[in-house]
This record gives sequence, structure tokens and C-alpha cells, in this order.
Amino acid sequence: MRKLLTFCSLCIFTIVVSQKNNIEKNIKEEHELRQPQDLSVPPPPINIFPAQYSGGNRLFLENVKNNLIKSNFKIADKILKTKIILKIDQKGNVLNISTYGNNTDFNSAVKKAAETTTMDTLWEHAKNKDGTAVIDIVNLPFEFKNN
Repeated sequence: MRKLLTFCSLCIFTIVVSQKNNIEKNIKEEHELRQPQDLSVPPPPINIFPAQYSGGNRLFLENVKNNLIKSNFKIADKILKTKIILKIDQKGNVLNISTYGNNTDFNSAVKKAAETTTMDTLWEHAKNKDGTAVIDIVNLPFEFKNN
């Protein structure tokens, strides 16, 4: 009799716990269904030919590294990393430069170096699948190794 009661209580506990998980999933699904979705908004454009620096993006990163003034930031780590984000218009002009990383001094020094590098240089503009020039955002990881 004791074994039967233990087995029944174990079954009831299992059923109750499994129903709670199903309830949580149903609440999540209902919440997602209630989110407004505007079907008139098209998906983001796909650039088949992304914008790039004349000579390649690696050359751009090398030029940024050469223009980097090392006295503008403190070198605490052996490797400093940041992300350079450039907005390129349809004509190949750089509209905006942003840098994101942990070291703010390093970010501002890299931003100045990128501005110096792109000052008089036109980028190859991005093209969509139809071949028309479009605005593009270029994300480039930048890494500086302290020797």
C-alpha cells in the first residue's frame, strides 16, 4: 500500500510540474502573437556588393594602424580591440565613423585615425541586387597588438 501511494504521488507531482512548463510556453506564445507585425514594412535590403575601401578593407585597417597616434591612449593591455563602423553613401563618401570597444581612449584614437585615413578617399559604393548604388554600413574589427 505504501508503494502504491508513493507511486501515485510521484505521478501526480510529475503531471503538475509538466503542466506548469506547458503553461509557461503557452504564455510566451500568446505574448509573441500579440506583438504587432506590420506587413507593409519590407525586409532589410541585401547588398550583394558591399561597400569597400579602394584597395580592400585590409588596406584600410593597415592605413588606420599606420595613422594611429599611440600617445593618445594608454596601453594597459597587450591586445586592444575595437569595432569600426562606417556609413558609406551612394557616391562612396564616408558619412559617419563610430568605434565601439572597452577602452574609450583607444576608441577615440582609432576614430581619429580612421577619419584621417578616409579624409580624401572615396570608397567603392555598395550595390544591391539590381546594381543600383545604395547606402551601406561597414563593420570592421580592429585589433592593435602592443609589442
